[in-house]
Amino acid sequence: MGVSYGRSKVVDVSFQVFARAIHPDFFAVRGHRRISRPAWEADLRIIEGGHAITWSSGPIRLTEVLCGPETPLPDDGQLLRESVRHERSATLRRGATVEYQTCFDAERLDGEVFRHLCDELALDASKGLYHRFSPPNRLAPSPVSFIRIDSRFNGLSVQAFHTFPDDRSIVRTQSLFEVLDLRRD
Repeated sequence: MGVSYGRSKVVDVSFQVFARAIHPDFFAVRGHRRISRPAWEADLRIIEGGHAITWSSGPIRLTEVLCGPETPLPDDGQLLRESVRHERSATLRRGATVEYQTCFDAERLDGEVFRHLCDELALDASKGLYHRFSPPNRLAPSPVSFIRIDSRFNGLSVQAFHTFPDDRSIVRTQSLFEVLDLRRD
């Protein structure tokens, strides 16, 4: 299980995608939600330093993980590994039936804008999966993770926001997991 003594710096955070499930024991889980539909199932977790989403449809498994170096992960089945320092997008196809799309970036903000954004995320807490981490000291702002979930018949759309108070930065990710043969036009 990954254990942290404070949130990583944004420059150390990586975004990874695996063509398999990653066992939850690899993570220090702070929040969890399972969503099941006839054609797919997903486990969404807020973990120390980010999030982990495992999505499956039939025999196909995809796991998206945003985390720092305090969470060592296996290399087996890794499809993508990128730093979040620069904006990036990717599309992956798994067989003829599943498509995964993602984009992510990190942004450093002015102190007042950063505080306002943290307040906005707290107000949206009931609209998704939310966790406020303990700050390193009682006067420091708390790191926050928020995952907004949009469940659809043929897939799952996820927006995740993770704040890094020491850097006054936010990491944003947006992902779409989709079963292609179930699209409704």
